[in-house]
Amino acid sequence: MPSALDVRRPVRALMATEFWHGCTGRALAQGLRNQGWDVAEVDLVAYLGRANGLIHRIANRLLTPYGIAAYNREILEQADQIDAEVMLTVKGSYITADTLAALRAGGVRLVNFYPDVAYNHAGSSPEAYQLYDQIVSTKSYHLDHLRDTYGAERTGFVHHGYAPLVHARQYRDAVPYRWDISHIGNFSPYKFDYMLAVARAFPDRKIAVIGNGWSKPARGTALEPHLLGHPLMGDYFARAIEESRINVAMHHGPVPPDGWQDVTSTRTFEIPASGGFMLHIDNDEVRSLFVPGEEIDVFADAASLCDRIGHYLEHEDARRRIAAAGHARCVPAYSLDARARELANLLSERGIVRGRA
Repeated sequence: MPSALDVRRPVRALMATEFWHGCTGRALAQGLRNQGWDVAEVDLVAYLGRANGLIHRIANRLLTPYGIAAYNREILEQADQIDAEVMLTVKGSYITADTLAALRAGGVRLVNFYPDVAYNHAGSSPEAYQLYDQIVSTKSYHLDHLRDTYGAERTGFVHHGYAPLVHARQYRDAVPYRWDISHIGNFSPYKFDYMLAVARAFPDRKIAVIGNGWSKPARGTALEPHLLGHPLMGDYFARAIEESRINVAMHHGPVPPDGWQDVTSTRTFEIPASGGFMLHIDNDEVRSLFVPGEEIDVFADAASLCDRIGHYLEHEDARRRIAAAGHARCVPAYSLDARARELANLLSERGIVRGRA
């Protein structure tokens, strides 16, 4: 059990998730530290790893049960060692219901910060979700489901954000553009239709499609020459945004089993934070965050996307002015530092953590 609490001391938190450079977990942990929390980290990747090549993938598959068990043991050991008051995870993948029950029995409060479209990730289960004291989603369309399933008092909403140590501008004047048009994100059929239309409409422009899963569906199409062929991470992700004249922001499309689809994502904030001009799929939520035509611009279908791209390729001054205004709107208000402050306030209001004296 946590010892008697002195309100002058920092909140003692354990975070268990992924912590690679530029991800939500790493930036959120730093944001909570900036709120005066002490945070210990248990990195999922250290136990499951990333497998490349057939032999490594086979070995990783065989070792995964052992890695999951070791990950959960480390969570319990770290929580005991630091006398944790709260355990916070991003998504909660591979944290078992038994581990969560043991933490609860020791008086540790449990928080799941959920920044993804569906609740069907590998390593997740309804039994585990039932044990969290708070599930805080970045998706406004989750709220009815979460309130109906877990109760309004156990659920909350905080927007996505960008990682301020990663998603930042490097250039203030002349940008050494590599591409005219880019899209960063993993393949989906929904995205493919949009980007194929762009490739056909602008055959003489430099286009980059960056992410996983595009090679096979793009083979033999107008999009194939524009595939980077691998994802970009961290600083190089941010630089690809800044060094693209136009960044196309759209999401996966409907995702089973519920048919939910994103209206905003981390990309909504990472693009303007990195100094990029953003053309975003149109919806009410993105309009509540940015002013179209002044801080970003929007499109509703492939035809309007191509129309807006053509317009802004011909009007560089307007594009640069809008990108600068979008950056000013986003930074620092939409950072994960700011989101961490919102999250800490929400958890304090709900009695999950104590406020500082």
